[in-house]
Amino acid sequence: MTTIALVGQPNCGKSTLFNQIAGYKSLAANFPGATVTYTKGTTYIDNELVEVIDLPGTYSLSWYDDAEKETVKALFSMDIDVIVNIIDASMLIRSIELTLELMSLERPMVVALNMMDEAKKKGIYIDVEKLEEILGIKVVPIIAKKGKGIKELLQNIKDAKKPRKRCVYSQKVEERIKELSECVDKSIKGEHWPSKLLAIKAIEGFKPCEELVGRTDCSPILKIAKGELEDGMVIINQRHALCMNIFEQSSKVKKPKKRSAESYIDDLLMHPIVGYVFMFLIFIGIFYAVFTGGAPIENLVMGLFDDIDGYLATIIHNRLAFSIVKGTVDGVGAAMGIALPYLLPFLFIISLLEDVGYLPRIAYLMDSTMHRMGVHGTSVIPFVAGYGCSVPAIMAIRILKSKKEKYISAFLASLVPCSARTTVIMGLVGYFLGYMYVIGLYAFNLLIIMISGMILKKMLPGISPEMIIDIPPYRLPTIKTLLLKTWHKVKDFVYLAIPMLIIGSIVLTLISYYQLNGYINNIFKPVLSGFLGLPAALGVVLIFGILKKELTLIMLYQALGLSSISMVSSAMSPTQMLTFTVFVIFYIPCVATIAAINKELGAKGGLFVTLGTTVLALILAFLTKLFAPLFI
Repeated sequence: MTTIALVGQPNCGKSTLFNQIAGYKSLAANFPGATVTYTKGTTYIDNELVEVIDLPGTYSLSWYDDAEKETVKALFSMDIDVIVNIIDASMLIRSIELTLELMSLERPMVVALNMMDEAKKKGIYIDVEKLEEILGIKVVPIIAKKGKGIKELLQNIKDAKKPRKRCVYSQKVEERIKELSECVDKSIKGEHWPSKLLAIKAIEGFKPCEELVGRTDCSPILKIAKGELEDGMVIINQRHALCMNIFEQSSKVKKPKKRSAESYIDDLLMHPIVGYVFMFLIFIGIFYAVFTGGAPIENLVMGLFDDIDGYLATIIHNRLAFSIVKGTVDGVGAAMGIALPYLLPFLFIISLLEDVGYLPRIAYLMDSTMHRMGVHGTSVIPFVAGYGCSVPAIMAIRILKSKKEKYISAFLASLVPCSARTTVIMGLVGYFLGYMYVIGLYAFNLLIIMISGMILKKMLPGISPEMIIDIPPYRLPTIKTLLLKTWHKVKDFVYLAIPMLIIGSIVLTLISYYQLNGYINNIFKPVLSGFLGLPAALGVVLIFGILKKELTLIMLYQALGLSSISMVSSAMSPTQMLTFTVFVIFYIPCVATIAAINKELGAKGGLFVTLGTTVLALILAFLTKLFAPLFI
């Protein structure tokens, strides 16, 4: 089966093109040995089944984050028959640089010149035939979001040929590149890198290539070339000049008739003061829409499953069988209570903001603040999402670049009090101690998140490079594209979190059936009673809280042998209430969140967050026990 790889720089419309070609028959997968995902699907070209792979965006064949690294590795290791290079026609000068590098791979290739309508709005008019002649590659103009030019592109993919031309530098540069590439060709066997490209990247100082060449007899030649070509700056400058020449030969720029509406909108949304006000209002709007609108749906869903539990009790008389079936039904109910009311609408709105072009603007506004915690402005999305539900918050980290940022963001997002933990805060501390203590807890939580981020920034290996982000033009996505993107994001929850919730629910119902509560409480007694000064009976409550955090409040009074939540103050002191609540805020995320972390970071990432949050919760709860009496 023919394999087609879609390659392009970020925000070039690559995923939109993929959805037009194979969106309805697609699935997400991990690169071997990596947590970075790519999307693949199938389609037909003239009755022939072909596989289409949507690789992560990359600016060049030198990688500076996990996504770019996996794209370059895929180009060299996967059996790819045709490369489709998607170019943003409105940013031709910058986009063409990746094209020149892809040409050096010497594989059949087609250029999809996307966003022709955006280029026209900017006053850029491209002579497609001239550009095709200069590059020596078939160039097909398309408007992916409207489906224009797709049929012609597919036909040209079928007839794709290797580039007829190559990026040609000055005579001096070509001589040095040729000398090193010939040596590399003789010395290095079994590498997927073409020898000329490997030589160029080594001269430019790209570490993986430089180290590979440096371990061979070509090292002296590399040293001379780097010296004469100023560590590759001569090559880079000439490539930039070549891109400019290609643009000037193939394009004309006319002054747009009037200032675009986009520039007026950006004056507000990216203003150093007003921009934050709009961002805050937009987040409040999202928050209100998702979680206010989701609450009635959650109540409806959970009410339906409560009715199912009641019906099952009338038809299943064997207690063990009833416990297992009830655990299964409750697990499905818990999953549906998250996915339908909260996860689906939230992911749809995030996909909308992403495709419209607002997410990069948020990242720009928040970068300086977030960078102090070892992450970038984009991480504000998971943090804000966490106040509603931790699952979409964790799933939102896939938009981040480096593995270090993902680890830090996942850990910090899991510390944000979700709506379930808010129930505990309001129902216990708010009810018995007053809302000033609630405000104090949220302020304390933000302080801990900031300090934790600074510590993790120092502890975790890797770098957090300065953010270089494109601010794309505003675009109105199609409903089809938004629904597909939402499904790609939510199906991971369906496939991973729901089974874990069902299994967890069955285990917990069996614990209750076999009356193991006392044994569990005895296991946790040294920590709860001895270390934190809490009633030993709360051990099983915290275990059930891993399934759903709301259960810690619902089961609290039952575990203490009380008839209602209003009587908790007779069994727990104010200090114990604060200690318990602080522990609930910070300890192990719920089962669905752990499943999402495992999906995004792997099992090691899930273990890191689980152990890290548990240790943090123990320390903070212990400190609360010591110092809370001073404030109560």
